[in-house]
Amino acid sequence: MVLVHHPTTSGGGSLLERADLSHPIPENARKLAQLVEYDESRVELGTHSVFVREARPPGAHYAKATVIFLHGQSFSSSTWTENNMLRTFAALGYRAIAIDLPGSGQTRGAALSQADKPTFLMDFIETLGLKQVMVVSASMSAQYVLPLMTSNRHLCCVVLVAPSNTHEVVNPSSYIVPTLVVWGERDTSLGPTAAANLKNLPSVKLQKIPEAGHACYLHNPKCFENFCVNFFDLIRSYHR
Repeated sequence: MVLVHHPTTSGGGSLLERADLSHPIPENARKLAQLVEYDESRVELGTHSVFVREARPPGAHYAKATVIFLHGQSFSSSTWTENNMLRTFAALGYRAIAIDLPGSGQTRGAALSQADKPTFLMDFIETLGLKQVMVVSASMSAQYVLPLMTSNRHLCCVVLVAPSNTHEVVNPSSYIVPTLVVWGERDTSLGPTAAANLKNLPSVKLQKIPEAGHACYLHNPKCFENFCVNFFDLIRSYHR
């Protein structure tokens, strides 16, 4: 189990709310990313053969944590290999895993009902024996993540990118996993709606990405990466 300390400051809101997540990733890390290689594999989960893309810290270094990337409805895990994104996170010391969700890409097996999606993600994490798990979830894939955010058993933090289904969050105080909600400034529907629905989570940061639409991680990848990495580092600094 991951225990997370949520620091607060008297009269000033949480440190997460006040944090500056815009610090740029060092250029030497971006250069190191060019040396990172991708691994492709399959994980058997019941009736599904899940296609996995993975990047690990170069030189067999110990990983700070595992980041699982979940794609949106009309995408696949290849979304996260564009712009060297998985490689960049690996160069910064994270084990970066992107999967083709059931019904998409190269994963074999039927699409899942909404009710079965959280169990699928939970089973994937447990099958690989992953600890210190962080999730980046784009739009539709929030269906896999939101129901798990009322417990820190599996997830230590979550980045939700213009997530769907946020209208189902009816008791915000029960969602205890630290959360970064990001959306592109040109996204005029799902992103702002999600921000409005999630702004009262007990540990949340809302961040708009400039010069980007709904798929903000593709339109302004460096800004997106900066926000994610600074958020991850902040959350890790308060683990105990």
